[in-house]
Amino acid sequence: MTPFDPWALLAILEAFYPEPTAASLRRARSERPEYFAGGTLIGRSGDKLQLPDGRIWDLIFGVDGPRPPRRWIAIDVTDPDPNAVPGFELEPGPLEPLDEEMLLFPPHADIFTPLVAGHLEGLEGSDGVLATAATAVLAHDGAGRLERDWARVMEPAIAQHATIRVALDGDDPIAVLAAATGHDGEIEGGRRDYDEPPPPDIAEPSVGEPPGKGEPGGPEPPAL
Repeated sequence: MTPFDPWALLAILEAFYPEPTAASLRRARSERPEYFAGGTLIGRSGDKLQLPDGRIWDLIFGVDGPRPPRRWIAIDVTDPDPNAVPGFELEPGPLEPLDEEMLLFPPHADIFTPLVAGHLEGLEGSDGVLATAATAVLAHDGAGRLERDWARVMEPAIAQHATIRVALDGDDPIAVLAAATGHDGEIEGGRRDYDEPPPPDIAEPSVGEPPGKGEPGGPEPPAL
């Protein structure tokens, strides 16, 4: 009989039986019995596999629920034998507890001090750089400039907007409607036919005869 491999069984269930149900599990056992190693499907929903050696494997997570979260799994749910010996007994290792009476001395000063001093040399002159940066930060008046610009530009605009809103709220539309009503007569008067006589034609002045040859402004004689 083929030894039971839970990971191989889980792989064929995922690959060939996409719907994790008890019916799919029965079909997989009938089509590929070698993956079940002679086990029997048990459980209220038929979602567990009991092997000939007594081990029980749960093969469907959330069998009675929707998918997701229902899915294929392979978890050994065999009830442990209370008299069985654990399989992960602790053995003496290479480490031993520290002796609480042992003194732990700090590193030797001749080693630690040169290391620190070597790094401090790289910070030489940094005090002046930090002081200059701090002065620039303290002298920066970005917040004050923003407040002054707000008071100079935005506050008058807000006040003007409020004034316009008050004026609009106080306008009486009756006067506007009355003026619009009075336009009816002017519009109707403009629609009447034009019945005034046309103005008399204005006589055009005579421009006279053009100058002849030899006269001022006349045509030039042909060149010889």
